[in-house]
Amino acid sequence: MIGRISEIFTSIQGEGIYAGIPMVFVRFSGCNLHCDYCDTQGSRPAVAGKIKTVSEIIENIEKELESAKKVSIISFTGGEPLLHAEIISEIIPHFKKRGMKAYLDTNGTLYEKFSKISSAVDYVAMDIKLPTSCGIEYWKEHLEFLKIAKNKVFVKIVLTSKSTEEEFKKAVEIISQVDASIPLVIQPVTPIKNVNAMPFERIRTLKKFAETKLENVSIIPQLHKKLGIR
Repeated sequence: MIGRISEIFTSIQGEGIYAGIPMVFVRFSGCNLHCDYCDTQGSRPAVAGKIKTVSEIIENIEKELESAKKVSIISFTGGEPLLHAEIISEIIPHFKKRGMKAYLDTNGTLYEKFSKISSAVDYVAMDIKLPTSCGIEYWKEHLEFLKIAKNKVFVKIVLTSKSTEEEFKKAVEIISQVDASIPLVIQPVTPIKNVNAMPFERIRTLKKFAETKLENVSIIPQLHKKLGIR
């Protein structure tokens, strides 16, 4: 089995509730969405990256772990890693034997693919994609994904100057419908091209609403962007 890999590298997690924790990142090429704030443009085309076998991917991860002795988490990201769910399902068992944990960073739309590997994944960082950013509504897909992932997931919602109160409230309602204890991270967009940040006062107002529905709500910007690292 082969897949296209954009890069494999070691860094700290830059987003969400696990920000600052060192991980080995396996970035797959290709994505099923086209979000206007995407900051990994090079991994989007399905033909980007290098073709690698499962054995080659495992070998590359092993090399990263040799130079990063204290890393205990492998993050599968992209692009959209669940486009490569079959490959991930072959990689994870190899490292589980060594006590490694699997972290999945996903757009939360491919719930059927996730259901096939959910038992092997330890942490799930799931985006809820707002229609103003990706051009399409994925409310049903996000709801079904959360039902499967609820015991190991936290949700990120990226807010831009175009994000609306209505769609944010819809996203919060979906989370609360599944489980009000699921952590929500409100992530102010890191401006890119013509995508601008939402005024912070508006973000604070939306956070206050979310806190009426959910038990754990935080505002966390992209740490790796602030530090200037991958």
